[in-house]
Amino acid sequence: MRIAWEGRELYCHISTKAGFDPVKTLYVCAPGADAASYEAAARFAQASGWREIAEQDGAVLVLPIVPHGWRAEDAGLLMKIYRGTRGSFPTQSGKSLYGRGGYLWCWETLIYAVGYEDGASFLGDASAACPSFFAAAALVGGVPQDYTPGERPSSHWLVENVSADYKTLNRELPVCLWLMVRERQEADAAVRYFNWSNGAQGPGCEEMFDDISATVYRAPDGGAAQVRISTGTFGPEPALARTVFSQLFERVIRWKNGPDGKLTPFMSRADFYASPRFALDSVVYGGRSYGFFVHVPEGLTAEQARGLPLVFSVHGRGEPAWMFAEKNGWDRLADETGAFLLAVPDSPENIWFLERDGGVFARMIDRLHSRYGIDRERVYLTGFSNGGMMTREAGTRYPQLFAALSPWNAPPAETWPGFAEGGWQMPCFIYLGDNDPVARGTEEPLLEQMLRANCCAAVRTAGGFVPDAIYNGENHYTAARGYTEGERFGTAVYRDAQGVPRVCVTVMKNMPHGAIHDESRAAWEFMRRYRRPGNGKAVETVPHTESTETECAKQKEERLK
Repeated sequence: MRIAWEGRELYCHISTKAGFDPVKTLYVCAPGADAASYEAAARFAQASGWREIAEQDGAVLVLPIVPHGWRAEDAGLLMKIYRGTRGSFPTQSGKSLYGRGGYLWCWETLIYAVGYEDGASFLGDASAACPSFFAAAALVGGVPQDYTPGERPSSHWLVENVSADYKTLNRELPVCLWLMVRERQEADAAVRYFNWSNGAQGPGCEEMFDDISATVYRAPDGGAAQVRISTGTFGPEPALARTVFSQLFERVIRWKNGPDGKLTPFMSRADFYASPRFALDSVVYGGRSYGFFVHVPEGLTAEQARGLPLVFSVHGRGEPAWMFAEKNGWDRLADETGAFLLAVPDSPENIWFLERDGGVFARMIDRLHSRYGIDRERVYLTGFSNGGMMTREAGTRYPQLFAALSPWNAPPAETWPGFAEGGWQMPCFIYLGDNDPVARGTEEPLLEQMLRANCCAAVRTAGGFVPDAIYNGENHYTAARGYTEGERFGTAVYRDAQGVPRVCVTVMKNMPHGAIHDESRAAWEFMRRYRRPGNGKAVETVPHTESTETECAKQKEERLK
């Protein structure tokens, strides 16, 4: 497909398999002669194997046309192309996510690039100038030539209005790169530069990726930030493209949870479904089958987990459960504490509607009670974005099912009419991002409802409801309590007549429409206090005298005996 953009041509292939799921954007920087015309780029896309890979994966493939060569192009070209075209790819399958008007959703978190020869050198320069743009990049037969953009402030392209103290430079941002060169010394400068960015030290380790050996330099945390070096003769062959895609692009994602995102290891759909970490189950409701993934805390058998509370983590629009399950850290927190069972439900066509889907939670609770003996009085509902909307709506439409709610970054949504007036209590922990255009400013109606439902006598002023306390990284979200990014929290706490926190509104600093693992810890610390006896209207406080981490560790130890 030929696309005109900003006076230039782009070769694009839109997979006929793309539809409801998030779409990867694959950029290919072909060698100069192959990028000089649309016809040459089209031939290269086919011969190199990338067109077929994009088709089978449900991705969008983009090859820029550079008639004057890569050296004439600005290093920010690919980012400009993405921003200018991301919403302009029409579905070829007849399937499109609700609300997208027949166009595909090319996620900011799923951007990958590969370059060959002089296209690889250009891509290397782009990786130094725009390091937070790509989740991963592969440079075949070329290396960066210009590292000077490393001294510039980052583009913080995911958060337009960063805080005054965010002063990160490009060279300080972690990357995931695979350099394929003829001789090792060709890559020495790139290795030194990007290893410093990743904080990688030591000689690296030798690993095999399909039939290609590589020296791998990983960041100290063992995560996705890494530099791979392979030596030999490499060219635009389909076998190489398949290895780059399966062994690199399908293993890393850059989550949109800060100004420059965060590189994170990632499982492909096939690997996730094959993993024993989550068990797939399903129920039928309204004539539809709803799958959901269940995670039992690591180290516990299903029998040892009997009697545990249940946490639902509900995905957002366009984000299937297999992608969402590990995103916000609920599974890791379950492993750490051994304190709850986790369920991650899937919705039809990757979107939730109260009238269609709201009743399914009762079916899932029944199934999980029969199989795992969950504590029905301690079921907690959380969700992100559209899942946060469902949390608000289903939580107030079916309040008898849940002991507490935690909607995250939820767009505007109604609570069920008569919920508060009906005498239902519902502790609620609300999350928002300070740079989230989807959800910021939508919290006031929900806050008012929840304050009334939970008998919190907060005073309302022109500036909003006055909280009883403010929690932040200095007085609550500390490293001693297990938080790694506590400085990003600002929580307004509203207490009931007994002085118990019943409603919290947390605004996360430098946060777009995303979330971090620490948010699960804080939400669990809040929700775990409550139970709903007999599924009645009142909620009781569960007594806890020790810190969350210490107490849960003791509980897990007892279960393992």
